Amino acid sequence: MADEKKNQTDDAQPEQNDPAVSTEEEPSSPPAEAGEEEDADSFVEDPAFEIDYKGDCAYEVKVTIPFANETQKSAEMFDELKKEAELPGFRPGRAPRKLIERKFGKAVKGEVEAKLVSAAFEKLVKDEDLRPLGMPDIDGLEEQKDRPEGEPLAVTFKFEVAPRVELGDYKGIKVERPVVEVDDDEVSEALDRMRSRYAVFETVEEGKAAEGDQVIIDFLGTVDGDEFAGGSASGYPYILGTHRFFPEFEEALLGCSSGEELTCAVTLPENTPNAELRGKKADFTIKVNEVKRRKMPELDDTFAKQAGYESLDAMKTSVAEQMREGLSERSNQIAETRALKAVIETSSYEMPTGLINNLAEGIYRDQVSRLRQSGSSAADIEAREDALRKEARDAAEMDIKRMVTLNKIGEVEAIEITDDDFEQEVATIAQRSGMQSDAVAQYLEEGDRRSQTEGRLYRAKAMAVVMENAQIKDTEVKQEELEAQADANDA
Repeated sequence: MADEKKNQTDDAQPEQNDPAVSTEEEPSSPPAEAGEEEDADSFVEDPAFEIDYKGDCAYEVKVTIPFANETQKSAEMFDELKKEAELPGFRPGRAPRKLIERKFGKAVKGEVEAKLVSAAFEKLVKDEDLRPLGMPDIDGLEEQKDRPEGEPLAVTFKFEVAPRVELGDYKGIKVERPVVEVDDDEVSEALDRMRSRYAVFETVEEGKAAEGDQVIIDFLGTVDGDEFAGGSASGYPYILGTHRFFPEFEEALLGCSSGEELTCAVTLPENTPNAELRGKKADFTIKVNEVKRRKMPELDDTFAKQAGYESLDAMKTSVAEQMREGLSERSNQIAETRALKAVIETSSYEMPTGLINNLAEGIYRDQVSRLRQSGSSAADIEAREDALRKEARDAAEMDIKRMVTLNKIGEVEAIEITDDDFEQEVATIAQRSGMQSDAVAQYLEEGDRRSQTEGRLYRAKAMAVVMENAQIKDTEVKQEELEAQADANDA
């Protein structure tokens, strides 16, 4: 597991989820091909490196590769070409060396230079124990085309390395954990919510529609007397109080009766699909075909069996236990976030600007997408752009710090992820999702999903070290307060 462990500790950058934020930049020259790693150790004369650390994990390295290396590599390539080259008038392998050099000299020179540059970068990374986030930008390679014979190859690498952390105290952290005691009233509320899911709507023969009732309606909307797309429907079921329609619809429908015909005027919002209709007044006629009221099943053994339990008592016991487990999980998540934040506050970091920018841009785009989906106008989003970008950057920096901190703790604690750990995770996911273990395992083995899963397990083990050594103080709170703290924790 030595190599496997190294993969976890070296991964000091956020996992690439949704948004997928690449931390690598396009190289300025071809990277070394797979299987060419030995080139880094096969220089006739070692390259000279002038390392200039710019701070924030950014390096600028001037590289001078002695010409002797180019001579050797060129000779090796021409030897290979001589065996295979086909030139007019000569059988394969019989063409004169000089002729081959004249015909392929320019191509060989370019390929040799690219290979030597890639090998030099590999050697730099290995010798200096660096963890670059991707291939470097390479300055000066284009200018080498006119380099005099015998002159060394000189380029400059510009690249960022993975974030660095100097850990503060991560054992003995004092942390407050909010806890909730589940009482009978809360269990009853949970059971009522379950009954609500099994409720059916029954027609109200007499009476007026109230919030929570379902109305079956036909409606027709017009703008300046003309119908418009999406402005009409027949037999549409709408539950009052869900606010899925315009507020004017809700107001008109509250208190209505079956058979009643209504009218209302609506100012179409800025997220109306048809841009020409935005902000215009639409007139709607609504016919109420039917009013239905929710009827919940009785809380008895019959309902318990319908919900999958042996009896009402068994249902109450199971629901209470599920509530305790769920609340305990949320309490622990809050405590873990607070503990990790405390560790971060006592640690110091060097953070690569490019990585932060890439991750922040992805977070910002996600925020904008969510705002658009929730109905925010382009003008509102533009007015909030500076604030949104700052929030995104702060979130990106904190995401990176969390991951780097846990990776470093795992390194210090010599944490390893074994095959048993992975198999246990497969079993857990299978049980939670209802899928077969073989299907889960096959899915997690595809692409880089296994390494991502092991990275997550690695950091979970590191977090467990923090919590096992933390000074935890439990503070009893109401469930509403726990939810508020959980929302703040998620934010």
